[in-house]
Amino acid sequence: MHAPERWPFGDIESWWAWRDHLDRVQDLNIATLKREADCEIARILRCCESRWEPKRPARLVPGVSEWCGAKAQGLC
Repeated sequence: MHAPERWPFGDIESWWAWRDHLDRVQDLNIATLKREADCEIARILRCCESRWEPKRPARLVPGVSEWCGAKAQGLC
């Protein structure tokens, strides 16, 4: 079995299958391969969460009351 392609080209199911395969195999570099698989699984899960959706852009130009401090002086 070969390591799957990195996300978004490879899906998370293939990475879970790869990680399960690594648990049953004995190899000199098994710890490195497991760490790489765990990192890729964590990256996929992190990138697929809703917190990575685009956010509304911040206001670039301050309003009149913010600009001159008119509200603080009671002028607005």
